[in-house]
Amino acid sequence: MTGSLVGALSLAPATTVFGLDEATTTFLLGLASALLGAFVAWTAYRGYVRNDSRPMLFLAVGVVFLTTIPFVLAHVIDQLTAATDATVLLVITVCHLVGLVAVVTSLRRPDRA
Repeated sequence: MTGSLVGALSLAPATTVFGLDEATTTFLLGLASALLGAFVAWTAYRGYVRNDSRPMLFLAVGVVFLTTIPFVLAHVIDQLTAATDATVLLVITVCHLVGLVAVVTSLRRPDRA
């Protein structure tokens, strides 16, 4: 009896989380990530302005390209165009690449070429 119950439970997909469907949950978690990333980027930008520190500027740009811009672009492209999922994924991947290059640039020592 236990084996059939486990089999039946594993076949039923989880369609709700906290009473929300998967699409809404995914959107809200993505939005939270984008907002937190924007806050971190804003804090890094304030550090750039206060200390005239170029690494902080690159860090701010990197965090925005890793968190906020991909979220916004993915939803804008999805809603306003007939782009395929592959196109949306390509845009997100390019944003992540730009963000990582900016973060790596922020970590380089200024006295090294």
